[in-house]
Amino acid sequence: PMEQRHDSNNGGAGDYEYFDVMPCADRLVVFRSDVMEHQVLPSLRRDRMAITVWLYGRRVVVTDTEHTTNLPSRLLSLGDTAQNNSHIENGKDCVKSGDLPPPLPISIQDEPTKMTSTKQTIFVAIPSYRDVETWPTIKSLIERAYHPGRVYIGVVFQVATESRQEVHSLTTVDGSGVSLEKFPWSQETNFRSITMDYRHATGPCYARHLCQTLHRGEDYVLQIDSHMRFRPNWDEYLIQQLSKTDNPDKSMLTTYPPGYDKTNEPGPNAETRATILVPWKFGHDGMLRQKGRLVIRPDYQHNNSNEERNIPCLLYAGGFNFFHSSLLDICPYDSNLHGLFFGEEISMAIRLYTHGFDLYAPPHNVCYHLWERNPLRFRDDGDSGVIQQKMRKKALEIVRMQLRGEGKDIGTVRSVQQFTQELRVDFDKQ
Repeated sequence: PMEQRHDSNNGGAGDYEYFDVMPCADRLVVFRSDVMEHQVLPSLRRDRMAITVWLYGRRVVVTDTEHTTNLPSRLLSLGDTAQNNSHIENGKDCVKSGDLPPPLPISIQDEPTKMTSTKQTIFVAIPSYRDVETWPTIKSLIERAYHPGRVYIGVVFQVATESRQEVHSLTTVDGSGVSLEKFPWSQETNFRSITMDYRHATGPCYARHLCQTLHRGEDYVLQIDSHMRFRPNWDEYLIQQLSKTDNPDKSMLTTYPPGYDKTNEPGPNAETRATILVPWKFGHDGMLRQKGRLVIRPDYQHNNSNEERNIPCLLYAGGFNFFHSSLLDICPYDSNLHGLFFGEEISMAIRLYTHGFDLYAPPHNVCYHLWERNPLRFRDDGDSGVIQQKMRKKALEIVRMQLRGEGKDIGTVRSVQQFTQELRVDFDKQ
């Protein structure tokens, strides 16, 4: 373990002081690996055993037992009566309800059932590439959740690590200018992150794979992009809609959401109708392009529709999908698809289909996506660009083999031929 030693002659910075712990018999070393910088040296003579323990729950420091009843609401446990949607209605603590998109329709259950539902946790996976919208997206998730305390967020920040200003402004809530203090949610216990240099980024597949490594056993997973806004009640609505499928553990809700722009946040008149993914065209790389199509219902009334039926679909959206976390044991993201953009979604669609998963679009729009391209994505890669092209070529070949029903991660429940027939797309003739 190491700690920084104060040096008054060097502006207080000082050197790092470390302590060697000898592996003596009957000696146990216990420490928090996330806050204690450490190095494990090789054991050349004897086997060494180590135990890693994940401690779930909230860490609360109380110095005076008389003040335990006055803990901040953000530290209350799941299921506490303070963890409801009252923060949405309180204009003093957050965005006024009149400024928000219409709330999603949910069934208000009896209190015992509601308490049980509160304990169903959601892990939100967010890959972020030098994106100033990341923390506003996190704020939208928290302030518009029916039960914010059950929301756990994992972000993979891809930033210019040599720039202290960029690291501070993009990876920390303080640097972003976003305030989360007034919401019943604790960043200390409900937030995890990985920070890497953007020059080491190799596309969305690897970033989403890293996001999934931050999952810690939550019941559900919501995978999104880092530039989105949500409708109130999104968490309860997604859980309830997934439960309405024939087999919730083998189902997924996914689609391309409608858009928003930075100067015009989604408000009371924002689009609430469902969108569904449809095939569009083939690119020069031979990969299928897809798009979201608005579902038009003649009897639909804005903010007053009772439609509860999920819409079956075959295609998959990488930037919005919700599923039971057991899916991660069957179809986790492939960490080897480096440099792949077009091809990511058709690869996952085929894998999910052949492993027996059914995909649906929710009957109401859940969120909004900033479709404007991030200008920081356009850069001169130099030699790394050549490497990216080689990795992309290899990844595309993996996807092409999957389209032929060959290669890795193809399931046996249903065939790729069945998938193409149901989708009514000829991948050979294009």
